[in-house]
Amino acid sequence: MRILKTHSIISKLAVLVVFVTGCTEKEISKTHFIGEIFGGGIIVEVNKNSQGEEHGIIASLSDVAVKSLWSVTGPNGAIVTNANSTTDGKANCQAIKLTLGFAGTACNACLDFKDGSNNDWYLPSTIELFKLFHNQNIVNQILENDGDIRTMPISAERYWTSTELDGGSSAAYTVNMLNGQILYFSKSGDALRVRAIRRF
Repeated sequence: MRILKTHSIISKLAVLVVFVTGCTEKEISKTHFIGEIFGGGIIVEVNKNSQGEEHGIIASLSDVAVKSLWSVTGPNGAIVTNANSTTDGKANCQAIKLTLGFAGTACNACLDFKDGSNNDWYLPSTIELFKLFHNQNIVNQILENDGDIRTMPISAERYWTSTELDGGSSAAYTVNMLNGQILYFSKSGDALRVRAIRRF
């Protein structure tokens, strides 16, 4: 008798939730996960806020550049952009674009990237890219076994971040996907890999 009563209460609550929110029980229970192909790429990080909403980072399914300078050679690329955020690559890219225009090669490769429906990609900051390093085993396992020749696992090489060396006109930070080492390299002298990200 108690079981039937409990079931009845749960059923009424489910109906109430659907009525108030317009969500079905299946939609409410759905959660995103690291390694999920979603939003034009693959989820690298997912968190819930205080309202229970899920947000996170999506990486592009392949590198948007295999060998790219951070900025062009010469005086046009050797300019301080103040893209100093270690957590917000989007803000960094806005600063780079504003200061360098088309000379910000690595950033522009991400800003110009389109997966067919999303055009809000950007060059990750150091911490955003390090999160990709941290979860790359899961990401690579999915991308290596998805049967799609257009996708590309993360290479065990160095990738550009959008985080400029503070006050540095000639250097920006990179993340080594082999060991997670974060070091700054020459903006216009080192051609490195680039992987775009977006947030959801």
